[in-house]
Amino acid sequence: MSLSAVFLALLLNANLQTVPEGGAVEEVAEAQSQSEVYERDFFARFNPQTARDMIERLPGFSLDAGENVRGFGGAAGNILIDGNRPSSKVGVLDALGRIPANSVARIELIRGTAGSSEAAGQTVVANIIRESSDGTGSWQVELERAADGRLYPALDLTMVNSVGGWQTSTNVNAYWERFPLTGTRTTENANGQLLLSQLEHRPSVLAEAFVSTEASRPLLDGDLTLTGRYGYSGFLPDTHRLIFDNRLPVGNPDERFLIDFDSEYLEGELGVDWTRPLTDAWSGKILALTYFQDLDQTQILSSERPLGIVSSASEFVRLQDKFETVLRATMSRTGDVEFRPEFGAEIAFNSLDSTLSLTSGPPGSQTSVTLPAANVTIEELRGEAFANLIWQASARWSVEGGMAAEYSEISVSGDAANSQSFFFLKPSASVIYAPREGVQFRLGAERTVGQLDFSAFAASASASDDRLLAGNPDLGPDQTTRLSTAIDIRAEGGAAFNAELFHEWRDDLIEQIILPSGSAGAGNAGDGRFWGVEINGSLPLGALFEGGLLEAEVGVRESSFLDPVSGLEREISGTLSPRFAVEFRQDLVEQQLAWGASYANATDQTYFYADEESFSRDGETWTVFVETTRIQGLRTNLTFQNIGGQDFHRERRLFTPDRSAALSELETIRQERGMFVSLTVSGQF
Repeated sequence: MSLSAVFLALLLNANLQTVPEGGAVEEVAEAQSQSEVYERDFFARFNPQTARDMIERLPGFSLDAGENVRGFGGAAGNILIDGNRPSSKVGVLDALGRIPANSVARIELIRGTAGSSEAAGQTVVANIIRESSDGTGSWQVELERAADGRLYPALDLTMVNSVGGWQTSTNVNAYWERFPLTGTRTTENANGQLLLSQLEHRPSVLAEAFVSTEASRPLLDGDLTLTGRYGYSGFLPDTHRLIFDNRLPVGNPDERFLIDFDSEYLEGELGVDWTRPLTDAWSGKILALTYFQDLDQTQILSSERPLGIVSSASEFVRLQDKFETVLRATMSRTGDVEFRPEFGAEIAFNSLDSTLSLTSGPPGSQTSVTLPAANVTIEELRGEAFANLIWQASARWSVEGGMAAEYSEISVSGDAANSQSFFFLKPSASVIYAPREGVQFRLGAERTVGQLDFSAFAASASASDDRLLAGNPDLGPDQTTRLSTAIDIRAEGGAAFNAELFHEWRDDLIEQIILPSGSAGAGNAGDGRFWGVEINGSLPLGALFEGGLLEAEVGVRESSFLDPVSGLEREISGTLSPRFAVEFRQDLVEQQLAWGASYANATDQTYFYADEESFSRDGETWTVFVETTRIQGLRTNLTFQNIGGQDFHRERRLFTPDRSAALSELETIRQERGMFVSLTVSGQF
């Protein structure tokens, strides 16, 4: 019997109710939705420091920070804060991190009608309710030991204060860590003959520093909230390869190949959210959001053949400036009424300015490499009007429906020029049925439009895989029609089971193809299907282990797509399946001690390029932790991650001139990353 079947059987045989162990739960408008309220005491045994820690311990709940779809409304995740969606498209996790756990009064788990479009279409929504907590905060210090024996720090500080009539919450976090990666590469021809082998060492440094803040106060009979986020992120891997011609890595290498890769960006976001009652039954909301990112990416390559003598060198420099601004206004009916309509409109402007320069050749005689659409500017102006309706037909039945109409214009200028306009209708509908307390079924259908990655309009280069991709000024957004059915069960003691079965029909899929220019790049490649099941559950094991808890997540996905390059049926690029993760933990409250272990399975993924199939498998991982609050009441956590190391396997099947031809080369890459040990001390004030 599968683990999901065990969860389901235990829940169905349980005395279904909505009172989790360790905290009071109240029914909130059962006729509107089946909701559970997890009071702060419920989370006490987990010693949470922030609202994010509490969300991670919410039974049968998986955090969704927002889909990669267009606009602000379409990207709604499953998190609300004081009944409102965080005013951010990229900083939802930051918003949770800047709420100290001691300022959270409770978390409402909303099942069914989620309250108009704030989190429309979600099966389960977590609503974090805060209380006044001036002068409180949380802090965390972490030291991580990587497999190479070096120590790397991480700091996190959150403060909540009242300043001049404003209620503020600010979070500052920074970390620097290193990921040593070692492995081998072998390249064979179509007949299996070894062409070369490589020993590879790639230490990668990841560094981030961000500050995010929120300030709110009453204004003009309403509530005004300002949010801001700004920071730096850098990914800095250095690749060292020793190359051996026509043989395994024995003796002296024939060549040394080096890649110095620096990818750094500054990112910021500003949000303004004002909500006020319009009448006793209606409320209005205005939201403005601006986001920007400045990316600087440099790849410097050098080859020594023989060793010590540079025979060739290359440099790739990519600069990108992203900008997005959104203005959204809504008017909705509130309260426990049978019909709750909502109306609104949104206008957005997006732009990307991208430049790419490439030089290559022997030292002293390097030449420029030209790619189509290497230097381009992409701009999009988009408008949308929408209407939604929630109908509470009875205490057990409810219906959600909506319709949005979108019009957009996209222009490309620079090395490539084009102008396009698009019009989409985006209907949605769902039916929710609660046959008994603690059990809910949901059937939903919706049409969404994907968010275009403007980087695909511009040329790009990958030094590690020796891959050049042209930009495509003719790209349009993909569209998805999704049909889903879900079941959510809540039982005594905080047990939970949530499963969703879905099928998607995807139109105008963006895949790597051969462009009309003859170069390889991203394009609208045709239609496909995508289907699967997502399951997560939480099962208290108090009858067997005092304070024991078992949590699991399972995801199985399949896809089908007619490849325009090979003419064959295949899966959609990037389909990740299966996924399986399970965690056991035991919280011994009286002993002020907790420990646990988790496992995640190996996952497979394949990406398809015009002349390549790139298959990768990330190996399984084991993690063990022990935690105590005995030391001056502080939470001290010792974690061992990647116990026994994690293996990475990759195969690159290369075809000439493209995948419609026979296999020409096979590159096999095997890498390993060692164990990480981290010591974390955190507290609240």
